Amino acid sequence: MSAAPRRSIESVLKDHVDQWMAVEGVVGVYQGEQDGNACIKIMVVRKSKNLESLLPKEVEGYVVVIEETGVIKSL
Repeated sequence: MSAAPRRSIESVLKDHVDQWMAVEGVVGVYQGEQDGNACIKIMVVRKSKNLESLLPKEVEGYVVVIEETGVIKSL
């Protein structure tokens, strides 16, 4: 089990979002919730073992959830 987060999730997202968005296949990053706890959600076009190996499972005490969303287009 990991230690409780020390920094706010907003600060953690701010520090890492550019790095994650630079990974090919990542289309978005946001603050979410899992099992009643704040988590980081990374949206990807298509889940793959390779992509999952490039992204963290946890960052600074926050669980990272990878969601397959497909391509996201702005309106």
